[in-house]
Amino acid sequence: MKRTVLAAFCIVAFCSFGLAMKAGPVRAYQEGWEVNDYMAQRVPVIDGTWTTPDEWTDAEEKPLVGAVSDLNAIFRLKYDTNYPDWVNQYYLIEFFNDTTNDAGDYWQICYDSAAVFGEPPIGGTTPNTNCDRFDFQGHDPSSGTHYFKGTGTTWAEFTNFTMPSDIEWANTISASPLDSNPHWIAEIKIEHIHFNIQPEFWIRIAAYDVNNAAAGVQRWPPGGANTPDDWGLMIAVDDVIPEGLSIGVVVLLTSVAALIASRHVRKRSRTESCSAGKREK
Repeated sequence: MKRTVLAAFCIVAFCSFGLAMKAGPVRAYQEGWEVNDYMAQRVPVIDGTWTTPDEWTDAEEKPLVGAVSDLNAIFRLKYDTNYPDWVNQYYLIEFFNDTTNDAGDYWQICYDSAAVFGEPPIGGTTPNTNCDRFDFQGHDPSSGTHYFKGTGTTWAEFTNFTMPSDIEWANTISASPLDSNPHWIAEIKIEHIHFNIQPEFWIRIAAYDVNNAAAGVQRWPPGGANTPDDWGLMIAVDDVIPEGLSIGVVVLLTSVAALIASRHVRKRSRTESCSAGKREK
């Protein structure tokens, strides 16, 4: 019985701890815009295609938001690491409505991380000195890779990176498990330690089809690249994406554990009362 109570206590404590972590401190990013960054079960081949049908099924997916209501683009993300040597962050971006090869097309990823591990990002209404921006322009990695740092007021371009060890990307017009019609698919790798990007940070991801300017920039969250306070929160998860475990299961386990513990306490209380009565006699 002691083991039963201990197990019940551990389940309740674990669930409570998880919910407390999820609540977390108040942040300045756009509330309601969070994405889980899971550890990769399958390290992607950066070739701009789904190399295998399950290459990206171990990653969380979010839609990019544009000026039109239909689903134009999505992204998925995951990472692997041999810390402290390297942390590789991977992105899949699919632009379903874009099938033209235009020099003005781009993919874009913005970060706002802490200067020191364990501290929150700075945020703000202009790109601060802990902000990084990666532009992948015109479908040509050899000439279209651009890296920017925030100055406190604007962006300044830097060239202090090496391809493909620090940045690697590829894109193709291909079909995928998400859409059988050929469309632009980009796969991107960014090595975080080189750029001093901390494990938990704010992020913005965008894609733009110059041939469909009316649709606007497809982005997540729906904010601008120059305002970190408009970005979303990336939550680094030190585990692979869960399969079959939902919040409903967690709540059920918590309820069952609490019920078991409660019944044991009541039974123990009745037993002790009876024992006390016998001793009094």
